Amino acid sequence: FERHLHAFNEDAVRRDLIKKKQEEHKKKQEEEEKARKETEAVKATDSKVEEITDEEAEKLMNAQKEESSPPTPAPTTEDKKEGEGDESDDGVPPLIGNGLKTDTYSFTQTLSDITINVFIPDGIKAKNLDVIYSQKKLKVGIKGQPPILDGELFSKILADETLWNIETIEGQRTVVITLDKVDKMKWWESVVVGGEKINTKKIEPENSKLSDLDGETRQTVEKMMFDQQQKQKGLPTSDELEKKQKLQNFMDAHPEMDFSKAKFS
Repeated sequence: FERHLHAFNEDAVRRDLIKKKQEEHKKKQEEEEKARKETEAVKATDSKVEEITDEEAEKLMNAQKEESSPPTPAPTTEDKKEGEGDESDDGVPPLIGNGLKTDTYSFTQTLSDITINVFIPDGIKAKNLDVIYSQKKLKVGIKGQPPILDGELFSKILADETLWNIETIEGQRTVVITLDKVDKMKWWESVVVGGEKINTKKIEPENSKLSDLDGETRQTVEKMMFDQQQKQKGLPTSDELEKKQKLQNFMDAHPEMDFSKAKFS
């Protein structure tokens, strides 16, 4: 009896953790959707940068790279096959929640985590399931039967933070699995490599404040935003200002030298 009671208590604690995490996930998605709509409805009234989306930051980084790099020839078909990355133009447009639904499972995601719903028959209990996961792999199925979902995860997860439970969602018996991403700046195009994909380029980016970024990324983004604004105003960029300041410091340190006829580029 004590063993059954202990197992029941453990299961109750796990269900509470799952429920709490799912509520946090849902609340975060609602807040992000609200923030996105508010952002679209309001036009910026000054040039001060308070918020930047992942998509805007990526565009700025790409623009800076294009300015500093020579043009490269278009890749051949073979080059594209060899150099394909995680993201492509393939895949269906993402559903609400930045995921998709198949006949056997569905998923939604934020930049920080992903929730997978695996559909199972009525009457199946936790003891009848195989839910096996690691940092790079996931296997979900009914014991003694071929797995419903099995393969290498699209990207690494924090395996120790994984939670799962059985729920009935819209009349469907479902295994709900919540995974914490290691890379919290990356959208997943599929749950497992080779699985059905979404087109991540069509995901509505999450709004993020500069204060949310790590120090190095924040400095890079702030520099690019400043340089872009300076160019629009016809003013020197941060690199040009730094070069000018170094030159002025050198001239101040050597008053005996005549710089009146010197030409600086």
